[in-house]
Amino acid sequence: MPAIDIESRVKDLDLYLWDMQESLDWFRKETHLTMDESNEFETMSGKRKLEFIVQRYLLCSNIQGIKPILMKMPNGKPYLSNRNEKISISHSKSMLIVSIGGMDHGVDLEWIDERIIRLASKFCNEAENKIPEEIDPVFWFTLIWSCKEALYKVDGLGQLEFRSQLAVHFTRDSFHQGWGRGKVRRNNVDVYFRLYFEKINGFVVTWAWPLYNE
Repeated sequence: MPAIDIESRVKDLDLYLWDMQESLDWFRKETHLTMDESNEFETMSGKRKLEFIVQRYLLCSNIQGIKPILMKMPNGKPYLSNRNEKISISHSKSMLIVSIGGMDHGVDLEWIDERIIRLASKFCNEAENKIPEEIDPVFWFTLIWSCKEALYKVDGLGQLEFRSQLAVHFTRDSFHQGWGRGKVRRNNVDVYFRLYFEKINGFVVTWAWPLYNE
């Protein structure tokens, strides 16, 4: 199975990263869907259909007890309608990640692509635009973008301006240890998060966890 081990480094948070190489039929046989889920599944096609079933496969495989029912809020944030666990989901190319924890959090997955450099000024503040020595610019800006995506997801309310309302900070030591700090500013109130990241097979995975609950 193309599962990829990734350690969350956070108590009460598990990450499940999957390379979607199996066929759609394989996942369909391995995953129990409710009638509503089956009906929605049949309206989909292509990659969207695969992502739909893999998300539910990972949730059902890693949550014990009552089958988790995955739903989405009007703003697109995923949640479990019948359980207390908090989840976050991200996908890029053939990779998909599901995170399951006891607190609201955010996870993001990005392919490391040089085109990010042309977009950096749209989402980086002045400090984030300064690339640390000996760090590849493509990776740096992909990391900043991914961290802000994770922060955006954990906030969950939408309508945040990435450049001014989301902030990411790494010290030299914390960067090399794979963690940093994030901030979300909404209505002049700052909320802080611990950020973690891993570079895996050409992708970067980031996750944001409430700082007060470390």
